[in-house]
Amino acid sequence: MQESTYVSPEEAAKVFSLQPETIRRLCRDGKIPGARKIGGVWRIPKSFLSSDASQVQQMIEDNKKQ
Repeated sequence: MQESTYVSPEEAAKVFSLQPETIRRLCRDGKIPGARKIGGVWRIPKSFLSSDASQVQQMIEDNKKQ
């Protein structure tokens, strides 16, 4: 069985201590590179999980300003 290269918003949210809806909002707004909807569910590239938490926080702040 091949390991998935994507994670769910819930899994990503745990890594960054955020709410899953925050991750979904970043996906909808195109802030997470490579995120895509598969079968109506957002999937986030595993590579995003290695992002620095401060980068993710900056994405959230920038998103709030828009």
